[in-house]
Amino acid sequence: MATIGSNPDHLLNKLDESAEPSNGSARPARNSLRDRFKLLRLREEAGITSLGDENDEFPAVTTVVGRKQSITAADGKAISPGPLSPQTTTLDPSLVPGMAVGMTSGPPATEDVDWDLWQSVVNEGPAAVARSSPEELNQAIARGIPTAIRGVVWQVLAQSKNGELESVYRDLLTRGTEQDRDRASMSSGGASQTFSNGKDRDTTSSASSVHSESSSGAHKASSSPSDRDPEQLVKAQAAAMAERKRKAKEDALSLVRLEKAIKRDLGARTSFSKFAASAGLQDGLFNVCKAYALFDQDVGYAQGMNFLSMPLLFNMPEEEAFCLLVRLMNQYHLRDLFITDMPGLHKHLYQFERLLEDLEPALYCHLRRKQVTPHLYATQWFLTLFAYRFPLQLVLRIYDLILSEGLEAILKFGICLMQKNVAALLAIHDMGQLTTYLRDKLFDVYIDQAPTPSSILESGFFGSSGHSIDKEVYRADQLVHDACAVKITPTMLAAYTGEWEEKSRVEKERELELENLKAAKESLTLKVRRLEERVQEHDSEHAALATELVRTKVENEELKEENEELKTKVEELKIIVEKQPGEVEERMQAQMDVLMKRNQEVHGENQRLEGEMEEMERTLVETKMAYAEVSEVYSILSAFGPGCRANQQQVQSNHETLQRRLNDLRKALD
Repeated sequence: MATIGSNPDHLLNKLDESAEPSNGSARPARNSLRDRFKLLRLREEAGITSLGDENDEFPAVTTVVGRKQSITAADGKAISPGPLSPQTTTLDPSLVPGMAVGMTSGPPATEDVDWDLWQSVVNEGPAAVARSSPEELNQAIARGIPTAIRGVVWQVLAQSKNGELESVYRDLLTRGTEQDRDRASMSSGGASQTFSNGKDRDTTSSASSVHSESSSGAHKASSSPSDRDPEQLVKAQAAAMAERKRKAKEDALSLVRLEKAIKRDLGARTSFSKFAASAGLQDGLFNVCKAYALFDQDVGYAQGMNFLSMPLLFNMPEEEAFCLLVRLMNQYHLRDLFITDMPGLHKHLYQFERLLEDLEPALYCHLRRKQVTPHLYATQWFLTLFAYRFPLQLVLRIYDLILSEGLEAILKFGICLMQKNVAALLAIHDMGQLTTYLRDKLFDVYIDQAPTPSSILESGFFGSSGHSIDKEVYRADQLVHDACAVKITPTMLAAYTGEWEEKSRVEKERELELENLKAAKESLTLKVRRLEERVQEHDSEHAALATELVRTKVENEELKEENEELKTKVEELKIIVEKQPGEVEERMQAQMDVLMKRNQEVHGENQRLEGEMEEMERTLVETKMAYAEVSEVYSILSAFGPGCRANQQQVQSNHETLQRRLNDLRKALD
């Protein structure tokens, strides 16, 4: 048997550590898995009503599936650690639908429980028992871990008990509550005070994720206030406070969305969801899903979380269920089923397909021809570990094998179901009918058509919560027995894993090559687009140049015609210019002759006028002289009186005549 992560020494150390006080709270050493198993064994082995002084302070263990019978401790207090196995298989018709005999269903009273074997598993570790008694352990797990101790054995097989992680879980549950806000405000006030004193202490952690199992804050020392400006310190403090408030607001909104998503998915999704609600496990389921979503940010919350967590909560307290869920996610690699691209899911589906090819080649070829791949019908097997379909007791049996063998148990159950339906599947030739059969009717082969009280007790719960099959009872022992009979060796899985890794590598290389080709194509497309734009621009330029060329040619023709006309005019002008000097000379000569002749005429006229002027000047002189004489005679006559008036008048007449002549001469001279 291959037990995942078996390490007895480490397991014993973990069990001892879980019994020590954690985070300052007193936790008695006897409250370990060993002590709990011891108490459960004593209770199951009948007739023990007092555990003596050793159990005075042992707390009541009330979370194991099922019974309600108490044990009286030495101090008289009732201890109710878990249910007792029923001694009868009487059906109770008053129970809620989906139950045959209630939560007290366990191994039949006629079946002997090898308590020593299970105590060895708890005390020595599964690896040590697997080395010493492998067949006995395999058979015991195949028969089913007793209900009373299932929660303890599961934690031992997975080595999930961890006090620090439980403390982290309790811290995670307070996220978004009044307690968390009060603590955040106190931390903010403390941070401000220490900042003003020159120290910066990180006292809060992110509310969106927790990546370690320790919740202690990291402390950092800042520079001395004497080395920094007080104003800068105030600004830095204000910026830090604003950033913290912004981050707190974002975290609060993310937390509200997360809680809404979880509450939306909490419903009757499995055959035992309604009874889980009536048993008061809905709050615990909500808490575990919320805590893990905050714990692992890369995974967050997925719808399959409630399927994985609910069977755990039926068998242990929610903090232990959280620790076991973390262990399943990390050590059992369930986490790979939920992270981005879901590599774990693809790997297991490939392994399942290869197992089907090797173990049932005819069915594999038939499904291959019809293009029906495991992705169409087997995805939920791995994401929910069959909890979406099977009743609780059968799911718990599946968990028994998973915690002891790993996820290869799901491969065994899947191959077993396919082998039992080979004939029916080979008879179906329609792809849609094949897919429907694989999803809904593949499990019908294990339905007990005539259930007896013992088979109902074995099944524990009726089947799926669907209306048509809510009364189904599965032959759980037969299914588990057939699944365990499927031989899957580690060598086969290693070979399939190598093939899948090589296939994934080739696909990644091909995807990378395709991405590179796409990038190159986009680059070339961009270049082609740019070249087309350039060609379009060149075509436009070419058309413009052609138009310009035509216009230029037309203009050249016009210029040529105009040039010819100008040449003709130039020739004419040359002729005119060549003829013009003679004509000008003749014209100038004629004009010169006219001017000379006119000059001579003017010269003769000037000479005549000069002669006339000289004559007039002589006349003027004579007239002035005569005027002077007449003036003198007139003066004399005026002196002699009236007797000379006749002569005076004559002289005056002569004087006026001379005066007029003198004026005329002056005018002529002017």
